[in-house]
Amino acid sequence: MVSLASVLDEARLLKGKEILEETYGLEVILGSHALDKHHNFAGNDATRLADFQEMLDRADIKAILAGRGGYGTSRIIDDVNWDSFKANPKWIVGFSDITMAHLKLQSLGYQSIHAPMMVTMGNEVASTESLLNALSGSQLVYQERGHNDNKIGDAEGQIIGGNLCLLAHNIGSTADLSFNGKILFIEDVGEYLYNIDRMMIQLKRAGKLDNLAGAVIGQFSGSKENSTVFGKTAYEIIQEHLSPYHFPICYDFPIGHETENRAIRCGEKMKLEVRKDFVRLSSGINLEILS
Repeated sequence: MVSLASVLDEARLLKGKEILEETYGLEVILGSHALDKHHNFAGNDATRLADFQEMLDRADIKAILAGRGGYGTSRIIDDVNWDSFKANPKWIVGFSDITMAHLKLQSLGYQSIHAPMMVTMGNEVASTESLLNALSGSQLVYQERGHNDNKIGDAEGQIIGGNLCLLAHNIGSTADLSFNGKILFIEDVGEYLYNIDRMMIQLKRAGKLDNLAGAVIGQFSGSKENSTVFGKTAYEIIQEHLSPYHFPICYDFPIGHETENRAIRCGEKMKLEVRKDFVRLSSGINLEILS
């Protein structure tokens, strides 16, 4: 376990460690600087990078779980040496700010897991177990609630995505990648509604929405208004920007900063079936990494 971004709450970290070790029988090794604090960050850039690099380089480590998100991964991701990882790949796990690590890995041609982190490990048993299934290579099958705004249809493609803010932030960077033919999933937390609008426009202007196979809209938690009311909800904003496209779209999928947070192997080929009364997202069509 390493801290790539914001400072951690020690009690929640140790609770997550206890769950993984005592309930699921895993051995959890904490990075040397996992509980450091440097202003907002879990240690300065150099110590966070050093912990991540050490875990990437160790052949005995099978997966690297992030402690939490927040902010900070993009400050160090371009300084990582991936040589040892390429010789001995392992799962990188997390969500929120860890989206930047997922995007970097996908740009290099590797899968990773968007899933609960150490401080959210105890939020919901089903979400924690979805992470264990993803780590083990099991088929992932999620049949979830429907939504009135769903655009009915079926799609197949490699799934990519994560936090909307980081997806917009990534455009034009060293980790930029094509969205063509992919199923895109997005989520976010605590964003002003006008900024959600701006980030969707950024994806649109960059051509990221033009050739999607499908879209999975996760949770947009705690969205905020300015002093002047924006006039639309987060889902209404997203629906406005996606309405010109003909691919299937589902809303309120359990991915994000709420209690429910289903694990997704980013870069895996999946099938999306969208109906008004249910959504089914399933893997195991033809496992392959991004090409």
